[in-house]
Amino acid sequence: MNIVEPLVSDIKECPITGDLNYINYLNLGKIPLINGFCNTKEESLNCDKYELQVRYFKKSKLSTLSKSINPEILYSNYLYKSGVSQPYKDHCLEMFNDIKNNYFTPSSVLDIGGNDGTLLEVFKSVGVKNLLNVDMSLNLTEECKNKGIPAINKKWGHKTSIEINKKFNLIITTNCFQHTKEINSFVQGISNTIDEKGIWCLEFPYWKNSMETNQFDQVYHEHVYYYVLTPLITLFSKFNLEIFDISYHKIHGGTLRLKISKKGVYKQTNNCQEFIKQDKLINEKYYLNWSKDIKKHISQSSSFLKELKLSGAKIAGFGAAAKGGIYLNSAKIDHTLIDYVIDDTDLKQGKFIPGTGIEIVSREKLKTNPVDYILILAHNFSNHIINSLKDQYEGKFIILIPKIIII
Repeated sequence: MNIVEPLVSDIKECPITGDLNYINYLNLGKIPLINGFCNTKEESLNCDKYELQVRYFKKSKLSTLSKSINPEILYSNYLYKSGVSQPYKDHCLEMFNDIKNNYFTPSSVLDIGGNDGTLLEVFKSVGVKNLLNVDMSLNLTEECKNKGIPAINKKWGHKTSIEINKKFNLIITTNCFQHTKEINSFVQGISNTIDEKGIWCLEFPYWKNSMETNQFDQVYHEHVYYYVLTPLITLFSKFNLEIFDISYHKIHGGTLRLKISKKGVYKQTNNCQEFIKQDKLINEKYYLNWSKDIKKHISQSSSFLKELKLSGAKIAGFGAAAKGGIYLNSAKIDHTLIDYVIDDTDLKQGKFIPGTGIEIVSREKLKTNPVDYILILAHNFSNHIINSLKDQYEGKFIILIPKIIII
């Protein structure tokens, strides 16, 4: 008998400790599934919306959504492609050199949630031959295969690791671990698949940094968890794994790279110890105060754009990333304020951002419908976006995070 996971389920128990003691803090209200792009303006304005709220489990210090959405709904046909981002490609090459220069030259690489195979394509270009991408999105694994990179369309977990039945000396998870609800199975699968001296290179948006820089737009339904280090140390220990090195990277608005191995294989670095020390300074009061500040910031952002529009300004957006859709919906910014949103992902063009009625277009729209301001929604790539538009656009830019600025 097949047990079908419900569309929406409550997260009332900490997956690490089983604790039931939590507080709710950031509540963004009811928000649409932000990567579920719509085919018409009407569909966008009338799409279903779901509770988007973050809670904090006191014992483990883990932050989670209050409700999770069935991943089959979220990822079966995923339109985000990592290959459209040159900064991400540069980041992948830097990662390869980091592992090669400090530990070993990777000979077998598993990329979990490898999207369209961009990371493995970079690794292949520098000579790595034994590659595998495991991803839940059928359309993206097919695209990966078309590039000549092996890919399996499956949800990663302990069961999948047994089916693959292979060891890798480098396992990579970039910006997808926070998407996975069943984290015990996920980590158990890693422990089962990594070789004795192998490294798991795990990257995720660092929640401490996200809060310090007002990046509430990291909160959306795909992101089930909001990680700081303390709960991860506890989780990894359950499966004989430990963090031995930590580094900070600017990509995705502030990312931590953890290097993880079987216990006792590598000596823990000094910077690892310092990150863990700073991490412990975050407490329950901090979360509650931050949530209040974000509510004020959202209100100010909405008022700012409305006043700009009333002055007669024409405004477009750039970057139909999830974080942009969250910002727009949280601040109730729609097609009456933003004329269109530019995005370089061809799969998104012609569609509409859920909940807003705003169409996603190519850069060509600037020629036929010029604007006075471009609101950079993919703010983590602001410099790259501004530089890429210097020959196509002469107006001003708006950035709303961490504070409202006009360039």
